[in-house]
Amino acid sequence: MAAKASSCVLQLLLVLLLVVVVLAGQAAARDSLPRGGSMAVEDHAADVLVSADGAFACGFYAVSPTVFTFSVWFARAADRAVVWSAVSPTRRLFVHSQGSRISLDKRRGALTLTDYDGELVWNSSTAADLGSAARLRDSGNLVVEDEKGKVLWQSFDHPTDTLLPTQRLIGSGGGGGFGQGLVSSGSGRAPLAAGHYGFRFSDYAMLSLVYDDGQVSSIYWPNPYFSYWQNSRKIYNFTRAADLDTAGHFLSSDNATFDAADLGSPAAGEGVGRRLTLDADGNLRLYSLQQQDQQEAASSFSGSGGAMTWAVTWMAFGNPCNIHGVCGANAVCLYSPAPACVCAPGHERADRSDWTRGCRRLFSNSSIASDRQIKYVELPHTDFWGFDLNNSEYLSLDACQEQCSGEPSCAVFQYKQGKGECYPKSYMFNGRTFPGLPGTAYLKVPADFDVPEVNVHQWRTNGVGAGLAIEENIARCNDGAILPEVLLNVSSKSTSGNPGKSLWFYFYGFLSAFFVIEVFVIAFGCWLFSKNGVLRPSELLAVEEGYKIITSHFRAYSYSELERATKKFRCEIGHGGSGTVYKGVLDDERTVAVKVLQDVSQSEEVFQAELSAIGRIYHMNLVRMWGFCLEGAHRILVYEYVDNGSLANVLFQNAGESGKFLGWKQRFNIALGVAKGLAYLHNECLEWIIHCDMKPENILLDGEMEPKITDFGLAKLLNRDGSDSGMSRIRGTRGYMAPEWVSSLPITDKVDVYSYGVVLLELIKGRRVSDWVVDGKEGLETDVRTVVKMIVDRSKSGDEGCIMYLMDEQLDGEFNHVQAKMMAQLAVSCLEEDRNNRPGMKHVVQMLISADDESRDHQYPEI
Repeated sequence: MAAKASSCVLQLLLVLLLVVVVLAGQAAARDSLPRGGSMAVEDHAADVLVSADGAFACGFYAVSPTVFTFSVWFARAADRAVVWSAVSPTRRLFVHSQGSRISLDKRRGALTLTDYDGELVWNSSTAADLGSAARLRDSGNLVVEDEKGKVLWQSFDHPTDTLLPTQRLIGSGGGGGFGQGLVSSGSGRAPLAAGHYGFRFSDYAMLSLVYDDGQVSSIYWPNPYFSYWQNSRKIYNFTRAADLDTAGHFLSSDNATFDAADLGSPAAGEGVGRRLTLDADGNLRLYSLQQQDQQEAASSFSGSGGAMTWAVTWMAFGNPCNIHGVCGANAVCLYSPAPACVCAPGHERADRSDWTRGCRRLFSNSSIASDRQIKYVELPHTDFWGFDLNNSEYLSLDACQEQCSGEPSCAVFQYKQGKGECYPKSYMFNGRTFPGLPGTAYLKVPADFDVPEVNVHQWRTNGVGAGLAIEENIARCNDGAILPEVLLNVSSKSTSGNPGKSLWFYFYGFLSAFFVIEVFVIAFGCWLFSKNGVLRPSELLAVEEGYKIITSHFRAYSYSELERATKKFRCEIGHGGSGTVYKGVLDDERTVAVKVLQDVSQSEEVFQAELSAIGRIYHMNLVRMWGFCLEGAHRILVYEYVDNGSLANVLFQNAGESGKFLGWKQRFNIALGVAKGLAYLHNECLEWIIHCDMKPENILLDGEMEPKITDFGLAKLLNRDGSDSGMSRIRGTRGYMAPEWVSSLPITDKVDVYSYGVVLLELIKGRRVSDWVVDGKEGLETDVRTVVKMIVDRSKSGDEGCIMYLMDEQLDGEFNHVQAKMMAQLAVSCLEEDRNNRPGMKHVVQMLISADDESRDHQYPEI
């Protein structure tokens, strides 16, 4: 009896303990954090925010026993997939396991994340910090609300690597979007760092997967080998937005669309049981949360034992070898039939634990210079994406080889039979090979380099044979399956011989019989596609060519090539502090501007690194860089040629002298275009760039009088905090320089905003600010601050004639009053002495567009 009583007491105690645990869990599992409230990292297991439907949790997420992130994750899955984390531009932010805290600041009402020592790591600060509570919604969106429930800040506006149903992916230019896109998490030794892969809208408003490691940048989805219309995409859309619905349907404004394999399935379609994630391997995957057992479907928010599991219901790539950067530089990805990486002949692994770091050369660059004895290693069914020095058709294999041999920077050339396509390349990246892939790559190596001879893509299952065996597979590509070793076929041919000798030996008679026909076809083809032929490039082909340019690297030119293009640098079209500009015509008949730089002190490596960043930039209001020359002491840049010269030449001359006159509409369009170009440099391009010398001389006008900013990126690229000591010396032009150039303040993008303000005033007046007459003071150089003070004083006094006083007399009163007033107001705000009071260029763009829209909507007359 005593035993039975003890048993009952024990059961009662267990029930009471269970009730206490449940109540404690319910108390901790709240969906909001009040103003002044906080959560400590020590209580991470119990103190979390949970959405009202129990689908999501938010709090400190344990990356390891001592490292935590502030994150939002799925709570109903056995695998608690993180869908958002507090991040910086370069990495996820982590804190320590003791003393760290997330709080809703009592004074400002913003979320603040502090580390063990109280140091601020991250905050959700906005322009109007009046947050009353932080709440985790059923959609997985973490929001900061005011007392009326209005959203002041939300995690959906700052995605990391995951897009949830009802969350919009918005690109820059999409009308109030943030334009950040998705960024993969790091891999290998840096899981908390930002990865090299991005999912965002390109400059053509096309949703793309982009690889960027700081040195190399390329688009790999949609298929970069196809044109936009072959990829069923639309470009130049005003709207840049995409979203995923709960049924599993994805749709973007550029017509990118796909569906989950379980489209409309109730099991996955309920609530937000889906996520679109850009994984660390660069593959974009759509996951659905599926139930293995309906009876066990209900699980706690901890997700420690639920039956909900993730299933991949769509992915961008079935063959990972098509993902750029997957094997790194100087390596080849093989898919036969499963993916694996191998170093190219003459190279070895740079990092045994991480294939993305690629392979390094076992021989020096000088050993394959054009005046040395070299040979070529043949890699059948292999290609490398990008870094074309040039490309040609209807070339023989010998002629293609001669091109590479005569170019010191050529590391490999790719040759395709049929049309005789030849692609010499300066760098081996994104290499791939599989049976049936057209073309052969020929790798340049020293003549005395020993390369094994093996057969074509053979399997070695019996341990017999020689060659380049693959030792490791691409991480997470084969799900742990054991693969037989794959051998890459290689054979070496000296330059003294002929790489295709055996082929010509067996087929010489056949080719000789058709020699005359071949010559005729080549001649006819050259005539057909020449500028005098019947087929002329269409606008559609021009767009396709532009797409190819943006997805590949700009090329290196030889000095002799540029000397020939510029007729030995005779036609000078400009001269400045950084160098002299010459007009030239390349061999492909493109007219270019060739800038010979002066006083370049950087090393070859630094110079190439900076050019690599500039060469990836593309925007309609920026002058496009086509390439560069780096031979000996020569440092030369090759730009597109812009027809109508600089804004200074057109704006500051009488129409009778220059033959050109800028009407008001053109001036407003120039102001807007320059603002868009600067906003792109400051906020949207892959590297944060400050121009540092913004003036009318550096604004070029094309045939349609559209502005294009030039000479951007010549100043040293800055870190995002603006603390680069390399910017300490004064740059720029007197009259356009911000006050902080002569102070000890760090240089930020606000120096460009100041210079832009001066340009705005000069666009309005049609004269340089230094030539203005203020309050009857003639003969003195007018200070910019004097002009600004005059404008402010007149506007405050209610002087209705202020705008008329500012206007260029040559306009003869024909201008838009709304646009002119906005330009004057923006100029004053851009010229604030305190840089913190100056607007950002994105704000300037928005204000100019709003003024344009207002004048059109109300049809204000030209005054």
